[in-house]
Amino acid sequence: MKKQSCRNCHNIDLNKKEETEGRLSGRYRYGCTVQRSGFICGFIISDEKLEALVCPNWKGGKMEEADYERLTDEFGERLQTLYDRWNMWKIRGCPEADVPDGEYLNRLRSGIEAMMRQIENTFVEADYPECYYAPLPPVMDVDYMANCQQIKETAIRALEEYRNNKDYLWLADHIQHLDNEDKENSEAYRLLCHVQSLEEAICEDAYLQMKRVSFQESLYDDMANCKRRILKRKCRPSNRKSKKNSPQIVGQLRIGDLKAS
Repeated sequence: MKKQSCRNCHNIDLNKKEETEGRLSGRYRYGCTVQRSGFICGFIISDEKLEALVCPNWKGGKMEEADYERLTDEFGERLQTLYDRWNMWKIRGCPEADVPDGEYLNRLRSGIEAMMRQIENTFVEADYPECYYAPLPPVMDVDYMANCQQIKETAIRALEEYRNNKDYLWLADHIQHLDNEDKENSEAYRLLCHVQSLEEAICEDAYLQMKRVSFQESLYDDMANCKRRILKRKCRPSNRKSKKNSPQIVGQLRIGDLKAS
């Protein structure tokens, strides 16, 4: 049976707080939406003491009472899921690569703390889930990256696959012949520089960049589509007047030449 107290009453307003002075200095009370004073029925020295306060106006809600056991299981599962995810990402790394794994892990840790507070504010201590008592994960260095060796091995394989891709080779061979005003010129450079970016990340042991650049499933399709659009336009009659005295770029393209000047 759920214990009735100000701590789990729907009428409490935690955003409203009054602190005492003088003899009762150090004590405080939260707001209440039904008490005539506008505050709960007593002063406390910590939120834990809310469990000792209750009044006849306590409101928990019939549905909440009926689902109390279900809620304890649900909160326990949600908290355990956060713990399991933190442990897995600590070893394998986060599936996403927008920020380092350390930042993702610290966000998960904050989520665990928030879930623990929800449990404290919803249930009596005897009904806390077992995982509530598990050690809180440590704060990680924000630059921490998990599974660095696997990241680098994957990046090296991806670089080799990019370099051997027929559409990449075609773009690298033909980009020097593209008109500077060609609307696909910048797209071709972007695709080729993507490969260069991965190469630089490997050389510099930039694991976040390696992870981010290696997993680009659409890159092969983008290369093929870019090549196809260029070939399609070459087959069309051009209405533009040829430019005289336009310098012709010759020679073998090197990957280093793709850097923006």
